[in-house]
Amino acid sequence: MEQQLTMVIFKENLERIKDRWLGSQDEFLPELKSITDNEKKRGQKSLNSLLKQIDKEFKNNKQINKVTGLNEVDEAFKNRLEGYIRGFISEDNIFGLKNLSEERKKDFFRSTEEFLERSKTFDQSLSMEDIGQALRNVWIINILQAVMGERVRLTSAILGYSLLYPYTDNFLDDSNINREKKDEFNDRLMRRLKGERLVPLNLHEEKVYALVELIEKDFDREEYSELYQALQYINLGQIESVKQQYSPGNIASIGREELLDISLLKGGASVLVDGYLVRGRLTPEEIDFSLGYGFMLQLGDDLQDVEEDYKLKHETLMTSDISKTSLDSISTKLINFTVNLIDGLSCADKKEELYLKELIKVNCIMLVLFSVVKAKGYFSSEYINSLKPYLPYSIDYIEGLREKISKWYKRSDSSLL
Repeated sequence: MEQQLTMVIFKENLERIKDRWLGSQDEFLPELKSITDNEKKRGQKSLNSLLKQIDKEFKNNKQINKVTGLNEVDEAFKNRLEGYIRGFISEDNIFGLKNLSEERKKDFFRSTEEFLERSKTFDQSLSMEDIGQALRNVWIINILQAVMGERVRLTSAILGYSLLYPYTDNFLDDSNINREKKDEFNDRLMRRLKGERLVPLNLHEEKVYALVELIEKDFDREEYSELYQALQYINLGQIESVKQQYSPGNIASIGREELLDISLLKGGASVLVDGYLVRGRLTPEEIDFSLGYGFMLQLGDDLQDVEEDYKLKHETLMTSDISKTSLDSISTKLINFTVNLIDGLSCADKKEELYLKELIKVNCIMLVLFSVVKAKGYFSSEYINSLKPYLPYSIDYIEGLREKISKWYKRSDSSLL
């Protein structure tokens, strides 16, 4: 049964997620899958092979474009890339991808491929890092489509909402933009999300409003009012999150409970919109899972960025724990919260439920574990050692992989599409 999303119901749902978080244990309870040293080595070899193949294809494509004077890729190029990725997935015993049906895999590939093409068509200036940021949200929606028994596919609304991330988050995170301009941008975006037609003040706003229009083309405002309410809630979360940023002369510190509330609002609302973009309406159970999933991902992102945030004096739940002790307890709490959330998930397709739940669980936990490795200086050595059996690769490999992918991102900007 579908549920109307009033502000009261939204807040009640957030409070339930909050209670679950506060009740989560900060000691290890779930039985995580351990990975042997031999499995790590095989996984590293397989991933190295994939990255080399992809890198080679991009270099070849770049050379072809230089000769032809074009900037495009052909079907053979795409098919080769898909073949490499399929080969990697077929050998994967860690991330849970190979157990999905062939039809699901094809749909995931098709959605990703179409997103890469359409995002570059929308804005040629988008960097690979920007596209990667938006693509992650596309994948989250694709996973929700599978969970809800819908076909995995890219729509204009999904494209529009996902691309809003680099245009909004990166603008609000830019320390060179003052608070007044950020407040003005957020206020005007809220008016646009409520349906007001505004004349863009600049090219940035023009792009943002064009992306909102893509959502409006797929979903009528009156018929799917809950979706637009959810979009306003994520904008509220972005407005609140500006408080977390350090600014000279502002010495007021945000309390831990307020930090938790901001994380719940911003993270929960972001994936709640994802849920509504699947088919326009959600059941109470789907609302509950979407909010919890979004909150978990928000904390995972905060853990991933904790080192940079701490240096910039930005306040999050993670940076507030640094000032008190190591991050051991809150990271374990996040793992336990994640496992409990996904264990309680019910999928529409019972044949694939076990595989889908495992896929979500493993990849969420990997987000936490990789983030721990990235910020290992803020954890006790005992804690790092206790996590080593669950890492898919060695710590040295993970640290080198991040640098390798970063270089690949920069090199790919001029050779992908």
